[in-house]
Amino acid sequence: MTEYVQAPEQDVVISSRVRLSRNYDDLPFSPKLTKEYADEVIERTSDAVFNGENGSAFSLFRMSEMEQDARTRLVEHHLISYDLLKFTSRSAAMVSSAGTITVMCNEEDHVRFQGMLPGLQLERSAEMALRLDEQVGDKYPFAFDSQLGFLTACPANTGTGMRCSVVLHLPALSTGGQMGAVMQVVAKLGLTIRGLYGEGSEARGHLYQLSNQATLGRSEEDVVRSLTAATEQIVGHERAMREAAEKKDMMQLQDTLLRSWGELMYARLMTSKEFMRRYSDIRYAASMGYLHAPLPGLDVLMMDVQPGSLGVRAGKLISERESEILRAKVLREELSRLVAE
Repeated sequence: MTEYVQAPEQDVVISSRVRLSRNYDDLPFSPKLTKEYADEVIERTSDAVFNGENGSAFSLFRMSEMEQDARTRLVEHHLISYDLLKFTSRSAAMVSSAGTITVMCNEEDHVRFQGMLPGLQLERSAEMALRLDEQVGDKYPFAFDSQLGFLTACPANTGTGMRCSVVLHLPALSTGGQMGAVMQVVAKLGLTIRGLYGEGSEARGHLYQLSNQATLGRSEEDVVRSLTAATEQIVGHERAMREAAEKKDMMQLQDTLLRSWGELMYARLMTSKEFMRRYSDIRYAASMGYLHAPLPGLDVLMMDVQPGSLGVRAGKLISERESEILRAKVLREELSRLVAE
């Protein structure tokens, strides 16, 4: 039996992530990065990581040596960025066994350190990324300017090079027509809200990614503190909207949300788009106590039935129809187990 531990504010905050952008001071930046230099980035980074604290916990994945589904699965589980796949011939990632720390090589910058934890845990996520950043930087110095801070390929990341983000589940604010107002408020705070996989992605399943925009002239502590405060405010608004919906007509709310449970438990075909709508409903139901299912288990399942992850599960390239059949089967089996637990 799997034991699930609910993280802080996990009824609304699915995960917290902190990424640090770094470049080695003696190598050309990405636009001029040859295959030889790219290999040097991977060699240096893996040397410092594998020979450092808890180095044995990491595995190295070269994108060029992986099947497409396996690469996509890493994106679906938020272990790497979509942008890393733009450079598959030269990019790589080191991922910890717990999936909480990732080091990406040769994306927009030479190295990106990522710390990720469930719920609202930005401070701890930042500590993990900064600890590894210091470990690698001590051995192989990064490009740094005393006035500007860390130098990056994109000027927007110069300074701390830190991007903090949280993935939020906001079904009540979304269906209540409040997301426009939320986006206006966070923009004034120097933050932005995007879809689940960042810039250009769709907010499927009422999932949104809230992140900072500015990194120059602000300390790491300030970036983490401001995003945490904004997140707590949004969490409060979402909870208030959920309570209001329940007070207005609890029977109607339960009926709407639990119908999705029935669909998922008995469907024989399930598209990715429909699943995300149903997932949002059952996660909402579980957070309200209408459905006895662990939120962490539902969130892992959501990632496990995305297209790339299903292809890895099948062990072969599968058609869209085969994907819909397998998704429905996995959902029936796993949801039955989750509720039983």
